[in-house]
Amino acid sequence: MKHLHLIIIVLSGLLFLTVSCKDTMTYADYLDREAKAIDLFIESNNLTILKDFPSDGNFNEKEFFKDPATGVYFHIISYGDTTQRLKWKEEVYVRFKGLHYFASEDTTKYSNLTGEPEVITFIGPVSSSTKSNYATPGWVVPLNYVGHTGKVQMIIPFNMGSSYDQSRYEPTYYDMVQYRFQDQY
Repeated sequence: MKHLHLIIIVLSGLLFLTVSCKDTMTYADYLDREAKAIDLFIESNNLTILKDFPSDGNFNEKEFFKDPATGVYFHIISYGDTTQRLKWKEEVYVRFKGLHYFASEDTTKYSNLTGEPEVITFIGPVSSSTKSNYATPGWVVPLNYVGHTGKVQMIIPFNMGSSYDQSRYEPTYYDMVQYRFQDQY
């Protein structure tokens, strides 16, 4: 009789573990959910995704370039002053508006236009070795193209977002991100 109780308890425990493990999302599940959310966002906003950067550098109103190395989408609103390029270890002040977590129920649009800007110390383009050095690695991607006071719109996958975005597996959209280079003031 004791063995029968033990067998029932063990089988119940295994059944509980099996059911509870099915509710846990894997990293692949989060990536799949993100891809669907980004595709839906692109479709519902009638965006066109470019595989190649425009040869003349001009973007039509709803065109976004998808950076193949990072998966970050961006649309250049204004190139800013590109006469002097960003230097290694130069500080970049980032202002943004319209930060939206479009894959969640959070309908708030965030901004830092009135507070302190975010600061990036530029150590080169985003790569696997530099990614962890940036608070929001996705912000660095357009810096290869824009100059001082450049402005972009962005869709940033969670793995290129802030630590908050990464921990919540949340992709983000920015209505506007503006860069100001320290040495240009």
